[in-house]
Amino acid sequence: MVLLLAASAAMVSTALAAPQATASQVGGSAVPVPETVLVNSGASPEHPIIDEISRTAVSNGVPLEEALADYIAVAAESSPPTAESQPDGPVDTADVTIDRMTAGELEDLQTVAADEGISLTEAIDQHGWQGDYTEVAEGLEASYPDGFSGAAKEGGTVWFGFKGEIPSEAIDLASSLPVPVEIVGNRGFSEAELAAAADESHSTLLAQSGVDTAITAYDVRSGTIEAWVKPLPASEFSARSSVATAVTPELAARVEDALGTDRFPINIVISDQVGIEQQDGYIRGGGLLSVGCTTGFNLKYLTSDTKRSGTAGHCTKVSSQTYSNHSTAGGSTTVSKIWSHQGSWGDIGYNSTGSKAATRTFYHDTNATRYADARGAMPSTGTSICHYGRTSGKSCGTVKYRNVSIGSLQHMVVMSGATCKGGDSGGPWYSGGTAYGIHTGLTNYGDGNNRCVFAPAYLFQNRSYDVWTR
Repeated sequence: MVLLLAASAAMVSTALAAPQATASQVGGSAVPVPETVLVNSGASPEHPIIDEISRTAVSNGVPLEEALADYIAVAAESSPPTAESQPDGPVDTADVTIDRMTAGELEDLQTVAADEGISLTEAIDQHGWQGDYTEVAEGLEASYPDGFSGAAKEGGTVWFGFKGEIPSEAIDLASSLPVPVEIVGNRGFSEAELAAAADESHSTLLAQSGVDTAITAYDVRSGTIEAWVKPLPASEFSARSSVATAVTPELAARVEDALGTDRFPINIVISDQVGIEQQDGYIRGGGLLSVGCTTGFNLKYLTSDTKRSGTAGHCTKVSSQTYSNHSTAGGSTTVSKIWSHQGSWGDIGYNSTGSKAATRTFYHDTNATRYADARGAMPSTGTSICHYGRTSGKSCGTVKYRNVSIGSLQHMVVMSGATCKGGDSGGPWYSGGTAYGIHTGLTNYGDGNNRCVFAPAYLFQNRSYDVWTR
C-alpha cells in the first residue's frame, strides 16, 4: 500500500519489502504487507533571508560566502556577546542565526560545499535543514525504541522505517520537515533488532579460527548486515573461501538463536585489507597533545563540577603528556592520564586539565574557536558532520554506517570519505555547535577505499561524564 500525503507535485514510489519478512519471523503469524507513506512530495527548503543575501551578493558582484560573512559581522555588532552568553570568553564564531541556521552551521556548510565540490547554495539546500531532521529522527527513535526501524538522509530527501504500523506521530513530525519524506511501515524488524543481529554476527566472526579481525555494519534501508573479514596472515586465498563458507551457516544459527527469528541477510567479504589505522601519527606540528594526537571536547562529570579533557582512548595510554593551545592563544600545560578505553564503548579516554581552566569551547578549525552547545546522539545515515584534526585541519563528510563493530571496538560511526590523516586522532566531530564524536582513524573494508571513523561522544556517559556544553 502506498499513500501520498501533503503532495504538491507528483512523486512515484513503491513500498519496500522487509527482508526475510516471513511468517517465521513473527512466531508463525502472517506478516502485514509493507506500506509506504509519502509526505511533502515536491517540497523544498525555504531560506528567505539567505535568498535576499544571495540576491544582494549577485548585484554587488561578490560571492555568497563573502556576503554572508558581512551580514553575520553586522548582526554580531548589533548584539554583542555578554558574560552570560559567552561564559568562557569570546570565540571566533558569532552567536547569529539566519533562517534557523547558526553561524557555526553556515561555516560548516562552506566546508561541506568545498569538500563535495558543490556550491554553498546547494549545500544549504541539502543540509541546512539537518537540525530539524535530526530532532525528528532522534525523537522517533526515543519514542518507539521497539518499533523504530531506522532513519536515513540522502541529498534533499529523508527516509524513516517502522517494524509495524506507521505511528500517526511519525507522519505529523515528518510533515514538519521542508523536504520529501518516505515512511515505510510493517517492515517486520526494528533497528534495535538489526543492530543486535549485527553484534551477534560480529562476535561469531571474531570467534572463527583463521579470522584475524572483522568489521560489521548494517544498512537500515535494506535490512542487511555487511561483514568484512580479514584472515590471519598465514591463510592462503583458497582457505579464505572456506572461511566464508564455514562462517555463514554458523552466523545464521547464532543470530537465529539470539533473536528467535530467521536471520537477516548477511553479506561477507574476505580481504587482507580489512582493519583500522588509528591516527596518532606521532606528528609534532600544530600543538595539541604531545603524543601526536588531537584533543576532542572538554567533559564534565554528571553529578559534580569535575572537568576532564576528552580524546581518543589510544591517545591516553601514557601517564602524562603536554597539551598546547593553537598559536593565537598560546600556552601549554602537562595533563595526566585519567582513563583510557578501547572496546565495547568505542575508542575514548580523558586526561586531566592540568593547570588550565576548562572551557566549553573547541577548535573547529586552526586558530578558530566556537562553543559546544549540545551533545548529539548516534547520528543517522546521511547526516553531514565535520571534524578537526591537527594534520588535516577541518573537513566534512556524511555518515555511511552507524553502530559499527570494528575488531574489539563497538558502536562506532563510519563516514563516507577519507579526509582525515595521521595525527587527527582524538579530535572533535561536530555540526555547528553540536558535539558528535571523537576521531579514531581510518578503516578499510578491503575495497581499497579508506573511510574516517569515530566514536560517538555520548559513550562518555558510561563513565558518568558528558560533553561540557554552554
